[in-house]
Amino acid sequence: MKIRAALGFNLIDYPGKIAAVAFVPGCDYLCPACHAKPILDEAALISGDEFLEYLAGARRWVNGVVVCGGEPTLQPGLIPFLTRLKAADLAVKLDTNGGSPEVLSRLLAEKLVDYTAMDVKGPRSLWAKVSGRPGAEAAMFDGMRIAARFPDYEFRTTAAPVVRGGEEISFFTASEMAETAKMIAEVTGGVQHKYYIQKFVPRKDGLLDPRLESFPETPPRLLEEMKKEVTGYLPKCEIRG
Repeated sequence: MKIRAALGFNLIDYPGKIAAVAFVPGCDYLCPACHAKPILDEAALISGDEFLEYLAGARRWVNGVVVCGGEPTLQPGLIPFLTRLKAADLAVKLDTNGGSPEVLSRLLAEKLVDYTAMDVKGPRSLWAKVSGRPGAEAAMFDGMRIAARFPDYEFRTTAAPVVRGGEEISFFTASEMAETAKMIAEVTGGVQHKYYIQKFVPRKDGLLDPRLESFPETPPRLLEEMKKEVTGYLPKCEIRG
């Protein structure tokens, strides 16, 4: 299992848990607003064994692990790694883009993940622009259906600037965010999903498309407009700062 970076523990990434965080390198998406640019190559700085050794000494306060990236489902060593986490009686949260539904299906069947957080990059009409992976919509749809079957899960979308063509760049509109929520409801056949609209935060020298580094954070008023529109499709919508 390749791990590029790790956090000893925090109280934010896994709701209700004190969780260590493993950041996995590599991704099959090229989202322009991605914050994970420094870990997108395949270099590994920490081994799975080293991470597990840390956890063994931290069990007095750590009761969960978040595996994120990058995209963890691309790692050949993911399932053995999660198996060891579950054997240690740790709750596991997986952050994923949903693009590997066959892996998600296996994780579900083998009960290796307790909480799945799936990033839905945006509406289908803007999919190629916001994901950098045109043609992967079918896999994303399958991923959404499977994610909604885990014991606990959420969907989330970052209210990021969109490179619309040429030099035109602007934030998602409230109607485009609502289009995303409608898509989730239609694909999954349900509306009672936890759905989070996440604030975009620029990061100097840290975004995949450097043009977005000069954009401000998503305006609070726009976030509230998005939430108002989205709740017509997914009523359990919240804004996450």
